[in-house]
Amino acid sequence: MVLKFNFLYNSNNSNLLFFLENIVNQSALEYKLLKKEAIELYVQGNEEELISFSNELSSSLPMSIFLKNSTAEVVPQIPTEENTTFKLEELNLPFCSSCLKKVEDSTKLDNFYNPFVSCTICGTTCDVKELKLLKNNISIEIKDNKELFEKVASLINEDKSIKIKTLSGEFIFKKFNPSLENNAILCTNLENISKVFVASKAEVVALASIEKPSIDLRINEVFKLSNNVKQEILNVRFVNDLILYLISKELEKYNIDFLSYDKTSLYDYELTFEGIVKPLDILKVKILENDTVILESNSYDKTLDTIYSKFKEESKGHFMVLLHEYDFYEKAILNFYSSSKNDDNIILYSKEIDGFLDIVKYELPQSINEIFETLKSDEVATRLVDNYKNKFPNEYEIALSCDISSLKENSIYSYWKIVSVILGFTSKIEQNNILLEKAMACVLEKGPRIDYKLKESDKIFNRNFLLYKLIQSGMSFKLAGVDDNTLALGYIESFAHYIATLVDDINNEVTLDGISLTGDIFTNTLISKLVHKSITKNFKIYYNKDFVIQK
Repeated sequence: MVLKFNFLYNSNNSNLLFFLENIVNQSALEYKLLKKEAIELYVQGNEEELISFSNELSSSLPMSIFLKNSTAEVVPQIPTEENTTFKLEELNLPFCSSCLKKVEDSTKLDNFYNPFVSCTICGTTCDVKELKLLKNNISIEIKDNKELFEKVASLINEDKSIKIKTLSGEFIFKKFNPSLENNAILCTNLENISKVFVASKAEVVALASIEKPSIDLRINEVFKLSNNVKQEILNVRFVNDLILYLISKELEKYNIDFLSYDKTSLYDYELTFEGIVKPLDILKVKILENDTVILESNSYDKTLDTIYSKFKEESKGHFMVLLHEYDFYEKAILNFYSSSKNDDNIILYSKEIDGFLDIVKYELPQSINEIFETLKSDEVATRLVDNYKNKFPNEYEIALSCDISSLKENSIYSYWKIVSVILGFTSKIEQNNILLEKAMACVLEKGPRIDYKLKESDKIFNRNFLLYKLIQSGMSFKLAGVDDNTLALGYIESFAHYIATLVDDINNEVTLDGISLTGDIFTNTLISKLVHKSITKNFKIYYNKDFVIQK
């Protein structure tokens, strides 16, 4: 009897192959491990052996942010192909479930509460032998590891700050105080995360995954009001090494579920060890629709940096990396790069055109007056400007006097900042994007349709974006009495429609195999939702696998 396990793994790293091989090697079963479009594991044995192996695989295989789906089925035989060979240059991940079994087994004193345990499943090894708890650089005598972690938890409960050397670096941890300014939060008990944060099931699963990433989460309204919290969003992660895990187990006794941490605060005690360990990366991710997008990471294959750096334009660098990650050199892909930090670009790649083709050009005006002068070249638009000036004289004068020279990026994001000034959302070019903030604050589901127009052309490439049209339609709706938040939502919603229209137009000329989204604008939850909703399901949407969505 042969069982085939199929794993849809959206990464080019070899971590899953490594785990699968280690787990199956714990048994005496014949197997075959193949990496194709998905990762396939074939295991042969009798029914009882396969049930036992399936249970072991289920309990030992860690969850991963890259593992999208897995299935199992009975097949006639194991394929004759050779096992996929893979090179694992370095596996540097947090603890796995097998590690936890060892440190929680009180019958095996060598490993019980030992944060430096070795593991045959995740490959963890460590030469560190001892943790030390220091007060004013003087070591505190502790009987064993269990007593040590009990002591640390009791100190935290007493509102002491402790500098802890973790596998990700040294941080000062203390009990979470919602009335103070906090930058980063360590959740020590994911079962109670909803007490403080709004977290989807997918976000909780990601926090608990083997990669233990950090995620920006919104503080729930009940907690915010009852604790007089001014912050809206905090960066949250779960315990990612056994030192923090064992502390978290002892903190349960005090009902402490959250710690704040930083690198610069004063501290009362220090928990440290001698010896060098491989630094453990803390990825930062965003969960979008059914995708996990990497925001910050040092864990990807560094050859991707070389590919990225070959291009002066960030948009092309990101797109080239994505093409490489998916091996899309024989495909036709349309990439949208939209950024708050760099020039936007929409690029078509196809082997039929021998490379890249720029689809749209964005150009910033020299001044807002230049936009009004362009509008006045049209009779209908001239009347619109006059009506706007008469009804909103203050907004009009502020817009004319606004200096937009600080805007450097030829992008939709910069255009939204200009729109915010002209429509009176703000009186100056802010660091934050007021239009986007107002759109996110809108309680309605739909806004007015704003004109995202391109200059008429017989070509599908290098077409100019008509900024004045973007302004003109917004002024019309403001004159009609549409409130600011609804109008702002219209701009974001229409941006998604604009993307979808371009996809359809380009596909009519060149049959597309997929759409890719790069740049930090697409990490915004509202924009992502609207873009996914607008692009028809005929087109698959891709994000970078291991590379960050924006460098």
